[in-house]
Amino acid sequence: MTNLINKKLLSIVTLMTLFTGLTLYSCSKSTYQEEKLVNIKEPSFDYSLEFNDIDVMDSDSLYYELAFDMTGIDNLDMSIKIDDNLYDSIIITDIDSSIQILSGYIPLNPDGIDINVSFIHNDIILSNQDHTIPALRDIEVLTFTNKGNNKYFNSLFKDSKIINNKNIIYDKFKKYDFANTEVIIIDDLDILSEKMIVQLQNFLLNEGSIFVLMNQNIIENNKLFYSLGYPKVKAIRGSSKNQFFSMIDQGFLKKYSFHSKDLINNSELYRYFELKDSQEEFSKIMISTNDPLLLEKEVLGGKIFFLTTKIDSDWSNNSFNLVLKDIFNRVLFQRLLTDES
Repeated sequence: MTNLINKKLLSIVTLMTLFTGLTLYSCSKSTYQEEKLVNIKEPSFDYSLEFNDIDVMDSDSLYYELAFDMTGIDNLDMSIKIDDNLYDSIIITDIDSSIQILSGYIPLNPDGIDINVSFIHNDIILSNQDHTIPALRDIEVLTFTNKGNNKYFNSLFKDSKIINNKNIIYDKFKKYDFANTEVIIIDDLDILSEKMIVQLQNFLLNEGSIFVLMNQNIIENNKLFYSLGYPKVKAIRGSSKNQFFSMIDQGFLKKYSFHSKDLINNSELYRYFELKDSQEEFSKIMISTNDPLLLEKEVLGGKIFFLTTKIDSDWSNNSFNLVLKDIFNRVLFQRLLTDES
């Protein structure tokens, strides 16, 4: 009788042990499957597509750059349409979860173009992006200088098919005609006559743009604070090429040029105009001292830009001259965006 009871107890214990083992195995398998599912990433396509817009100032084509990261997608079709017509279709394959760079050029025409870039996977549009290039047209520019032959401005717009620049030696007794002018460059003028100030005010009232490369005649230039919005200068900072200041773009160039970043990193400023007020709300490019290098103001309905250094080897290096070209192209590209005839 005792043996029979013991056999029944042993059977019950064995069944319970077996059931517990099966339960633990089932839980372990379930947990492993859940962990496996967690580790499987959902298919994704992340990208950044940028266009180098200021290329259009000197080029017949528009440069673009695509940075992308694909996960769990074996292939992708990049479709480029110009004015609703298919221009190109690029198949992206064999890339998985690693950032890649793809670049190319899109042809331009004088009438402007609408660009649409779509990313398609298995006939499904994952994303698309629109971009517009305004009509290319002549922009009339007048550059006023005290110098008889300014090599910098003679060469600055030489290759441009858009900019018609005329260099003028400033005469304070002369009255100028700005009727067909869109941009006026004031290069390092120490004084402006009352007649010229009134003409520039009228030019701004007609939505013109002025670019001022400031002069170190601090007293005379500070007098233009009320009439033309000139920033008041406190002092000239810097004196030696052994010490230089770097620059920080506030997004003024980044959106429109891929090359300016490297140029800015290689540029050196030795001197600049320190302003009495920070005027941070107008600053587009800063100096490492937290002083503005480029200001953009709306004055009397127009725009006026101020550069707080000079085109001079004692004030900046050659790399900065290339940055300045990008700055001018950015300002002139704004004129294209106004779509004026």
